[in-house]
Amino acid sequence: MNTLVERSMEKIDEADLDLFANAALERLAEIYERAPVAGLYRDRLLMLALAQGGALHFLDQKNGLKDIDVWAFYRGGLEKPFPVRAVWTKDFGKSKFGKNPHDQGFSGRRMDIIGRAVECRPEDDLISPTMRWLHGHSSSAEALRQKGRGLHLSALGPRARFDKTTVLNTFSHQDAGNNVFLLPG
Repeated sequence: MNTLVERSMEKIDEADLDLFANAALERLAEIYERAPVAGLYRDRLLMLALAQGGALHFLDQKNGLKDIDVWAFYRGGLEKPFPVRAVWTKDFGKSKFGKNPHDQGFSGRRMDIIGRAVECRPEDDLISPTMRWLHGHSSSAEALRQKGRGLHLSALGPRARFDKTTVLNTFSHQDAGNNVFLLPG
């Protein structure tokens, strides 16, 4: 199925999260080979997160999926900062989610992949560095908190690092309602 529709109302399930993660990891592997600074972070990936409207649709199944926004969070601390202005795209290809007619040149949904290096402390678990960044004052973190009904992230992986589903209310933003960070197991 590859229906032309701006927002797919197809349900996103955990198997779809695996497909999203694999597609993002595949694209990131290409980036590591092409972009030397990004390549320095190859072995520093903490987690991938489905963000914005896609994560909200995963949670409520009402928002619809316009595109697939994936954030990759890496352990910081390297001399060269992660390329923060880069947004890499991938064609998710034919799937039950169809194609957005506004995304010319794509056979399926457009996936945007954005990366950030986050400060890690020795006592941190896998979630804490990302949560600290989300609560921080960077323009990206602030923009994510202010979009629409707030920030919604669903962790995609690496799945081997998460042994169960965990839901955390991260913070409430005025007029944004609850913001959820979900880790599927």
